[in-house]
Amino acid sequence: MEPPSSRNITVLNESGRIIRKSCLVRAMNDAFRLHDKVDAHACLLLTTDEKIRELNRTFRGIDEATDVLTFPAGDYAGDQLGDVAIAVPYAERQANLRKVSLAQELGYLAIHGALHLVGFDDQTEPDRAEMVRQMNLVAVESGLKPDEAWASLLHGDAS
Repeated sequence: MEPPSSRNITVLNESGRIIRKSCLVRAMNDAFRLHDKVDAHACLLLTTDEKIRELNRTFRGIDEATDVLTFPAGDYAGDQLGDVAIAVPYAERQANLRKVSLAQELGYLAIHGALHLVGFDDQTEPDRAEMVRQMNLVAVESGLKPDEAWASLLHGDAS
């Protein structure tokens, strides 16, 4: 079976860093495919801590940087599932703490965002555990190392 086209994931890199987009596109496509959304479209923004802090403040009322934000398109958007924003510097700090590559961390964050777009949530502990389980299934499918203990590490200490 041929992998889905990368044309359904638009990647905007405003981070100022050179990032290999193909791994992130594959991770998101794998998440969509494994959850019966093979024709899904999404936009992935790779950005700075400052920009994601602004997005977090504007849309969630939380005045701090974070690793990943997801903006679902809603029920009437057809195959357009929404947008995912990842703060690359934040992800790099998490990767260093976790002792994994930036590519691995960005892959997990892209998967996390994609899973939110297909309907997963992580507000309760059982939901978070299922989200991490799903993230690992997609990660392995995408060629990433499993990380059963994955979690956002820097919330409340992002700066």
